[in-house]
Amino acid sequence: MIESYLAQDIWRQPKTGVDENGQLTFGAPVQSRGRWLEKNRLVRNAQGEQVTSDVSVTLGPDEPVAVGDRLSLDEVTYVDVIAVSVSRGLVGEAIQKRAYLQSQGVQG
Repeated sequence: MIESYLAQDIWRQPKTGVDENGQLTFGAPVQSRGRWLEKNRLVRNAQGEQVTSDVSVTLGPDEPVAVGDRLSLDEVTYVDVIAVSVSRGLVGEAIQKRAYLQSQGVQG
């Protein structure tokens, strides 16, 4: 049911690790469907700190998104995922995922 609301092409670069210089490495871009929303909100990052998220992206329940991945609406400007939440239905099944991003000046 959520899939009917996911009308935008979202590009994801999964975090694959760290190179010999300590820089994050990412896999090839993967396209999926989602909903990109630019709205400020407070979220907790992986360290438990309260931070401001500028963008949230709603994805289907089976999308493999994680903290550290990068998402893009235009396949050019990628934004870091700082938190992920899963909404569940009445019997506990995942019905959607939401990735919270910190754009730091990305223009929409």
